[in-house]
Amino acid sequence: MHRPIGVFDSGVGGLNVLKYCTALLPDESFIYLADEANMPYGNKPEDDIARAAFACADKLFAMNCKAVVVACNTATVTAIDRIRALYSTRVVVGLEPAVKPCVKELGKNGYAVALVTDATFASDRFHRLLESCDKKVVPLASPKLAKLIEDNQGDIGKIKPYLCEVFEKYGDAEAVILGCSHYSYISGLISEIYDGKIKIYDGAEGAARRLKYCLELSGLTAKKGEYTPTIKFLSTYKK
Repeated sequence: MHRPIGVFDSGVGGLNVLKYCTALLPDESFIYLADEANMPYGNKPEDDIARAAFACADKLFAMNCKAVVVACNTATVTAIDRIRALYSTRVVVGLEPAVKPCVKELGKNGYAVALVTDATFASDRFHRLLESCDKKVVPLASPKLAKLIEDNQGDIGKIKPYLCEVFEKYGDAEAVILGCSHYSYISGLISEIYDGKIKIYDGAEGAARRLKYCLELSGLTAKKGEYTPTIKFLSTYKK
């Protein structure tokens, strides 16, 4: 029960997922792995994304993690089924765009924009999710955005002009769904572009709730006060 929980993403995006996980599970220890060597995942071929995701999951389970959170929408839609098949006795939780919560709140004639990576846009899993909805969700791929966010953490406002171009054709949208963990960092900029008149949906909190449920179901939840929880940060690097 006191083994750590592994969380990985291609870079800083998954830190937002980690934030929700630590808030919901304050007695748990975590290991966060940023796969900077393969960042960004979103514009890579499916097999390359899968190999990178497998390597991250394998490393975290080798470090005695009791569960792994795939804190990346792209890695989830591309590789999570295969990761779960490989680690069939382990807890593996993914991150999906919050399409269903958004659709429940959309107006009768309104529509939402799902901002995603190229790889997520091309995935069957994502399109099945859209097809399950009874309201309009427009998928919008932005190949450069995750890297721009990663490179401009010190001054995220620099990418606002690029975002204005991205959303130029969707000024009448009722909601925006953030379909990449990196996009959490630009929710404020998106709100500014729409003058605060937009609903923004992020799947990070839902992933944390799912993790808590799976740990409880498996009897793996850490007991309060039995040990001091820790957070360890790791990163891969480009050679």
